[in-house]
Amino acid sequence: MKKQCILFFLTGIFLTGFVFIKANAQTTGNAVTPLVFYKSVKGPIWTRKQLDSFLLSKNNNRYKLISRITSTAQNGDTLFYKINLLLDPAAVDGNNKALVGRRLPVFNLYDINGNQISSDKLKGKPLVINFWFTECGPCIQEMPALNEVKQKFKDSDVTFLAITFDKKATVQSFLKKHTFDFTPLPDAVAYCESMTGIFPLTLFVDRSGIIKIADHYMPSYDLNNNGGINFDISGFVKNIEAIQ
Repeated sequence: MKKQCILFFLTGIFLTGFVFIKANAQTTGNAVTPLVFYKSVKGPIWTRKQLDSFLLSKNNNRYKLISRITSTAQNGDTLFYKINLLLDPAAVDGNNKALVGRRLPVFNLYDINGNQISSDKLKGKPLVINFWFTECGPCIQEMPALNEVKQKFKDSDVTFLAITFDKKATVQSFLKKHTFDFTPLPDAVAYCESMTGIFPLTLFVDRSGIIKIADHYMPSYDLNNNGGINFDISGFVKNIEAIQ
């Protein structure tokens, strides 16, 4: 099957240069906190609140905009985030039909320990289902955040599944190097092909078996000290709260 990890179409709005702005530092005790701004090539300079408002205003039932921070630069008291604005199309199945609002198609799969996992046995439980594969860079990037999301709901009856077309042996080898706390269901070639051509995809299914929310990717909000991506899990947390 076609493996597609490129989830978004670049909107053409991204920062290639930094503009100096006179700004007074915010002081917290003895610490100085830089003022933070975001800027596109031709657009205005935004605060975080203004950027979030812009993203929200552009979202509709066909797509949503997601910001991805790629680097930072500081000029005096001002910290600039370099961002890409990414167009995330609405999640559709293999027949190009919207997934949200439909009943989750039935499945009968096995985990890497040989335990049978079926949609029938999970009736009445909220489900979080991540579609991924072992060579998908974006899938791997968001795994620590997905683990954090699962940890927040460890005392709930939410079931977290990770469905992939990769073979069992491939998944077992992958998990020796990467931590992924969802229950992996390998060898699901036909089911993956029927559900999506874009990875990762996360479905949020309510107790009645209806797909309430489908997200291709988790938005980022910052860079960590090692230059990696931190993810904003708040949206995924709200999604799970909505299906309980």
